[in-house]
Amino acid sequence: MKNCLLCVAMASLYFTAEGLAQKVNITTHSPILKDLVLDLNADLGVTVEDQEMVTTWRNQAPQAKAVDFNHTEEGRTKTVISQKELGTGRPILKKNADEINGHHSLIFEENELINENDEAFHGMMTGGGYTWFAVIKPYKQGGPGKIDSRYPNAFFGCLRNTAKPQLEQGQYAGFWGSFYTDGRVYMGSRNGISELVRDAVNTPEVEAPAPAVNKWHIIMGRQGSGQGIVQLELFINDPSEAASSHDYPVADVEPSRMAIGTERNAINHQGKESFDGELARLLMFETALDQQEMVAVYDYLRQLYFESPASNDAPSQE
Repeated sequence: MKNCLLCVAMASLYFTAEGLAQKVNITTHSPILKDLVLDLNADLGVTVEDQEMVTTWRNQAPQAKAVDFNHTEEGRTKTVISQKELGTGRPILKKNADEINGHHSLIFEENELINENDEAFHGMMTGGGYTWFAVIKPYKQGGPGKIDSRYPNAFFGCLRNTAKPQLEQGQYAGFWGSFYTDGRVYMGSRNGISELVRDAVNTPEVEAPAPAVNKWHIIMGRQGSGQGIVQLELFINDPSEAASSHDYPVADVEPSRMAIGTERNAINHQGKESFDGELARLLMFETALDQQEMVAVYDYLRQLYFESPASNDAPSQE
């Protein structure tokens, strides 16, 4: 797989509109597609009620183990200002945004979508490696109801919920992408073998300066494949050079359910560690893509969402 270019064949990632296929060179040979385990695309697979409130976001990856990401009311707390009523934990579908070439996005403001298969992403942080890409627009993070400024607001995560009522073993093991309340990007993996939740060794803090709020970006994260010590790397609008990296000691504790808009299936405090902003696309591969492959996927996303004669809104290094 490492000897094969993606050839920007990612245009075949489940778009049906004819015009999208013309943006890139589609080939029939793309071995990397077998490693695609998550393709959440706001243009496809979105179920709404009340006109725009999202209840389900369906994974478009082939043979996906985690299929539907569903809204839940379980654990919703009225201490969060935006969650005073039942049903307000649903993201909002925003259609035809000019900033991203007319594509859709989902607005998350202390909302979550959860997949119930707690084994769907096993093997990735325990040796297989992973690479993810988010086409994302962060708002200002934080606000009333959040726990405190030390905790990041995650746009995805699959941490084990070691707190009550689940009491899953493994000290919140999992991986995630998030923003601190001051806007810094923070991604990481936690191997679950330390008694301390954040010890800077078994839970490295891989962070980068805050990208511009209310602007679209392509943010990427990668954990190296293999055992022992591997690299965690965070990329902001540039797949050729990591904005931040850190050693990570691989262990054998697996993550839990994947959540979108928050770090975990935290039914004891839904809305309190949740992302504020928009997601148009979230791709995840169950291996560490090499640099050529990362550039190819990035170029596909950049061309699809930001390149057009009428648009000057391509992601910058801000």
